[in-house]
Amino acid sequence: MLGFVGLGLAVLGTVLACIPAAFGIGVVVLLAAFVVSLIGLFRKGAAKWPSIVGMILSVVGGIIGSIVLVVSLLASAPGPVDPIIPTDTPSSSSSEQPSTDPTAGRPSPEELSETILADLQRSGMHQYDDDPEWVACWGKYAYDSDLSDAALREYVETMDVVGEERELMKTVSSDATVFCSSQ
Repeated sequence: MLGFVGLGLAVLGTVLACIPAAFGIGVVVLLAAFVVSLIGLFRKGAAKWPSIVGMILSVVGGIIGSIVLVVSLLASAPGPVDPIIPTDTPSSSSSEQPSTDPTAGRPSPEELSETILADLQRSGMHQYDDDPEWVACWGKYAYDSDLSDAALREYVETMDVVGEERELMKTVSSDATVFCSSQ
């Protein structure tokens, strides 16, 4: 009889341990199931198989519940954020058209720094507001990149690059973010 009680507790504990919110309760029930099954194993005249299955299920249930908990915690962890991907695309009728004047030249690292900070703030990201070194590093990295003067000027004027260099801008932005965060 005690073996069946341990087996029942092992089944209940396994189910509870696989629910991340009830993991702690499930572990306690699994421990109780293991102890009850162990005691049932040494009782004379009682069937041994429910106790053995209860002990095995207690251990396996604890392992499965732990894996489910770790996977659910990793799945709910916030991932890296790419601050440059625009949330809206400027319309073609916008008054903020990029300059096509080739004499406009390459924006300075300071202009790029001011733009990235404004772009981040526009996106609701304020983690770099009090980090002028990171902002200056990002501006210098973008300035030194392979992006054309026109693409950088377009970014300074519209906070976006919509032409052929859009993907390169995303790559440069991501690389600059990683590089400057590690400095």
